[in-house]
Amino acid sequence: MHRLIVLAVLLCVACGDKTDPPTHTPDAGPEGPATLIVHSDWWDFVAGLGDMQGITVLLGDGSRFRQPLGRDGIARFHDAAITGPQDITVVMVGDGKVWASTTLNVEGTEVWVRSGFGLLAGGFQGSRQATLTGRVTNLSGRPAQVRVVGEGFSGVDNTEADGTFSVDVWSETAGQVALFVTDNTDHSGRVSAVGLLRDIAVGEGRTVSGLVIPLDHPLDQRLPVEVTNLQPYGALSGVTATFSLGSEYLFTTSTPGATPIEVPAMARTPPFDTVDVRLSATAGRDERISSGRMVVNAPLAAGGVTSLALPAPVTLASPSVGTEAAPGSGPRSGLTLRWSADPAMHSVTVRMIPQQAPELDWYVTAPATVGSFTPFILPAEVSPLRELGAGRYFVQWSSRSLGMGHGYQDLYKAVPPGFEPDSWSSNAYGYVVLQD
Repeated sequence: MHRLIVLAVLLCVACGDKTDPPTHTPDAGPEGPATLIVHSDWWDFVAGLGDMQGITVLLGDGSRFRQPLGRDGIARFHDAAITGPQDITVVMVGDGKVWASTTLNVEGTEVWVRSGFGLLAGGFQGSRQATLTGRVTNLSGRPAQVRVVGEGFSGVDNTEADGTFSVDVWSETAGQVALFVTDNTDHSGRVSAVGLLRDIAVGEGRTVSGLVIPLDHPLDQRLPVEVTNLQPYGALSGVTATFSLGSEYLFTTSTPGATPIEVPAMARTPPFDTVDVRLSATAGRDERISSGRMVVNAPLAAGGVTSLALPAPVTLASPSVGTEAAPGSGPRSGLTLRWSADPAMHSVTVRMIPQQAPELDWYVTAPATVGSFTPFILPAEVSPLRELGAGRYFVQWSSRSLGMGHGYQDLYKAVPPGFEPDSWSSNAYGYVVLQD
């Protein structure tokens, strides 16, 4: 059960392309330019499927268009009939278990189908560009952490008792980095003070010595926050402040409790004068079937109180779910997943995860405005498990808004949107028993 909940809270963003498929022989992939290229990282996340039989990408219901997903993470389709928005289903067949992940209404001739469990780029690659040595001053008697900050750079070290440090900088290229220092004063891991040293040139394995980083910015400031539209969610869990230097994460602080609320912060004086602050409020609970849990983000207001307004909850109309102790019930035959969401939401994902073997998990991601999806019968040539069976299911429904200036199609580009300051997301789950 624990594994299922962990899987459920991960946003599984997939992408797809739509063709109403006639009953023709599946495309064999002839020579010539591909009319549709699908990238996917699902091969990186098949550990729970046992002995893998393969991964296949279907367009529509797969009766006409389907291609194997190569170990390079690419499936290529060759047919002039593949035009316009598509629905794509990625089918992963393992030992006694099948995953089907469908995404609706995706546009483009080259799209990126993300599992939601990791990035298509894979693990960090690079070489040692520099070694940075020096001392952190103003320590409180406990070691501090020194971390390299810069796009495409990594490296971390803890100070010695006297504050000295030596940290290797890893990257594929030379450039400039910052060193960020945090002081943890208790076992909770909460940050009490921070320091920053910027604009350090690195490259060619050089050593830069004599760096001094004062731990001179205590978290003695307070950021006031007001959260509205709480009623559907029951209660406010807490508010978090995320501090970033450009696109790079620095650290977070948080405060639990009810509104009005204040979040710890440091004075934004040099070198923290260009640090960005994003506030986020969390309300409700995942197991609250009527509304779930909502996380809403907003940039720090220029002055005074930052207001965070919670959107309306995502509602799952079908299947009719209940709690773990008292699950809902409904017929398996003719099952259609139906939902409604705030008009500002970009995508909704619904997952059906069976609690018994044999196991066919089915995920669907769609524009929030679509509102429904009917699972179809998978081709016999693709999967031994062809449709959702009778039995008990864990059902999870989540939603995502990417922020101003973005849209649903941005999810399926080579570089998807980041965690924008005005984005928001929701998550809820329940249980249902499907009956024949």
